[in-house]
Parts: sequence; structure tokens; C-alpha cells
Amino acid sequence: MTTFTLGPLALPWMAMPWLALLLSAWLTTVWRRRSGRADAEPLLWWLLTGALVGARLAFVGRYWDQYGLSWALIDIRDGGWWWPGGVAGAVVGAALGWPRHRQAGGELLRTLAVGAVVAVPVLATVMAFSGVRPMAPDVALQDLQGRPAGLLDDGPSPLTVVNLWASWCPPCRREMPVLQRGQQHYPEVDFVYVNQGESSARIRSYLTDQSLRLQRVLADPHSDLLRALGSSALPTTVLIDARGRLVGSHVGPLSDASLRHLLAPYIKE
Repeated sequence: MTTFTLGPLALPWMAMPWLALLLSAWLTTVWRRRSGRADAEPLLWWLLTGALVGARLAFVGRYWDQYGLSWALIDIRDGGWWWPGGVAGAVVGAALGWPRHRQAGGELLRTLAVGAVVAVPVLATVMAFSGVRPMAPDVALQDLQGRPAGLLDDGPSPLTVVNLWASWCPPCRREMPVLQRGQQHYPEVDFVYVNQGESSARIRSYLTDQSLRLQRVLADPHSDLLRALGSSALPTTVLIDARGRLVGSHVGPLSDASLRHLLAPYIKE
């Protein structure tokens, strides 16, 4: 399972400990404020804002060669966050909010302590499951000529990127040029594109209209692979190692930087 789904919202599992920390700290702040304690909520939001800005700046700095001076620097849809910057940014944010809300400093520490008590078990659970490397699902797929095909029919590869997409999905359309460039930048990696729920004719028409030359495109008429991966979001991208195990995933559109970040632990740069 690559995501936690709540109604129309799909979130990566690795985001859950941070959400647990924030939500529990905020609820504790609200409860203690109603009990007549100092209001730590403004300082908490300073901390959160600093964490978000810091995490983004750290990611952009780490992959500056992929961004340059472009609007993509502020396009957070690529999921580009790096947690060390988030920790540093949280400290800076709290320091900036301190002069106006210093009386709430003790309350902030208490609410963060409560948040940590809640978040640590969530983190431990997520890490325990993330250490499990399940085998890639064996789902009946088709090539664009309607013949049966499998994800790894081309033989074992050190790393395979499997992208689940559809032509009606705007984020999917936005990331296709990124993945096409990735084919050239990472020749040691195999790229497989599994369309969800569309006909072969529609897939071929889209690829022709967009002048896309993708390595290996397969059709999944009933979206069986998406369900097998436990995701409800498009695009979803997963990594499969040479032993056929799922070793990584990304939910949402990829940028050049976030694709590199996804692949970095498994390839030599």
C-alpha cells in the first residue's frame, strides 16, 4: 500500500507521523487554551510555516541544478520537501514568533511533547511497514496490440520505474515529459508506463498527439494494478528492484528534481 486514503484525499504514508504530530499538538493547544492556559497556537503556526519553508528551501538547494531560476522553485506539487530543512526551519520559525508570543513558550513545549508522544508510535509503525519489501503484484496487463504482458517481461533490471497514469489526468500529462527525459538521464533504469482504464487506441492517439516516445507502455483496462498497490491517486509511481520487490513510491506528479530524489537511494550518481 503506497498511500493513506481518506475520501478524495490520498497521502503518502511517510507523511502520517508529521500529520499526527501537528494535529495532536494543535488539539492540545486548543484544549489548554479553553482551560485558561496561554495560547500557543500562534507560535505553533510560526513553527509550522518555518518548517514548510525550510523543507522546501532545503530540497530546492539540494537539487538546484534541476530547478534553476524558474517558477518550478515554488511549485510544491512535485512533493519536493527535505526533512532536515524542515527541522531547521521550524526552529527559525519559532524564533521569529518568539518576541510576540514569548509568554506561550512553555505551552508550546508542552503541546509539542504531547504531539511527539502521539507521533512516535505512528512513526515506528510506518517505519516497520516501510522495511517490508513486498513483491510487485502479478497483474494481467496488455501491450498496445492487445497481447498479454507483465510488468517485468523484458527481464530483470537493477531498477524499474513503473508509472501509473491516464491521459485525462492533468498531473499525469504534466509529468510525462519529465519521465521521458528521465529515460535519457538514467539509462540504467527501465521505465514502464501502465495506463489505467483507457483503450489502446486512446493511448496511442495521446502519445502521438503529444509526440511522446516512451520506453514501454502497457494497458491496464480495469485499473487492477492501481488497486493492487493500494493507491487511489494518479499519477502513482513505484520502484521495483532486481528481485521484483517494491522498494519505493511517489504519489503525485514528478518534477526532474523529485524523480532524481526518488531514484537517488538506488542508483549511482
